[in-house]
Amino acid sequence: MVFLALIGSYFLTILIGLLPANSDFEESPDGIEIFITSNGVHADVVMPIETEIINWRESFVGASFPQNTDWATHVAVGWGDKGFYVETPTWADLKVSTAFRALFTPSPCCLHVVMQNQPKTGENVRAVKISEAQYRKMVETIQACFLLQKENIASISDSSYGKYDTFYEALGNYHCLNTCNSWVGWVMRESGIKAPLLTPLPKSVFLYLPASE
Repeated sequence: MVFLALIGSYFLTILIGLLPANSDFEESPDGIEIFITSNGVHADVVMPIETEIINWRESFVGASFPQNTDWATHVAVGWGDKGFYVETPTWADLKVSTAFRALFTPSPCCLHVVMQNQPKTGENVRAVKISEAQYRKMVETIQACFLLQKENIASISDSSYGKYDTFYEALGNYHCLNTCNSWVGWVMRESGIKAPLLTPLPKSVFLYLPASE
C-alpha cells in the first residue's frame, strides 16, 4: 500500500506540474532562435554557436571533441545523471541498474554538449525565438551548471556518443523529479519561455511549444 501511495503521489505531482509557468510569454520575431529537442530519452537546448552575447567555442574548445567541429553552426546542451547519460544514449541501451542508481541514489551529474548544424524541423524539434535579454539569461543559467576546475569547465575525457560531442562535469542532483527533461524545462522557465512547472518525463518540455512547420 505504501508503494502504491508513493506511485500515486508521484503521478499526482506530475499532473499538477503540467500547469504552465510564464503564461504571458510571446516570441520575439526579430529575436534569437533557439531550439528544444528530444530523442525520447534526453532533451537538449540547441543554440547558435556565435551571437553578440556569446561565442560558445570559447567555452567548448575544439580539443574537447573527437573530431574537428569548425563546420558546426549550433550547439546542443543537455544535463543529467553522469552514469545514466553516458551509458544510455537511447532506450535500447537502458539498464535497470543504471536507471535505479540515477533515480534513487546520489550520483555525479554531467552536461552533454554536441556541435551540430541547425536542427531540421520535425516531431522531435521545437523552434522558439526569444529576446536578447532572455537569451542572455539562458546563457547565464546554463553556464552556472558547469563544474569549474581552475576557472575552466571540467571536461570528462574519452566520453562521447560519436565524433562531435563530449561530456563535462556538472553541478546538480538528479532524481525522479529532476531529470534531464526537468533541466531543460528549468532552463526554459528561467529564460522566460512558457513551459510546465515540472517536466521530468520525456517530451514534456514540448507541451506549450507549437509544433515546427
